Amino acid sequence: MCYADTITEIDGTVTAYCCCGWVEHEHTPESADIAAETHQNTPNDESPIAAA
Repeated sequence: MCYADTITEIDGTVTAYCCCGWVEHEHTPESADIAAETHQNTPNDESPIAAA
């Protein structure tokens, strides 16, 4: 199971990331929260990271 979170960068953008290695840069706070929640709730067999 993934545990995604977000962090605000010094330039004001927000990065969504996960302990599994998934990361998405240059979000707004709202879109980063959505991306992290979506990633966290995606079954592992449907995750782009798991498919790689």
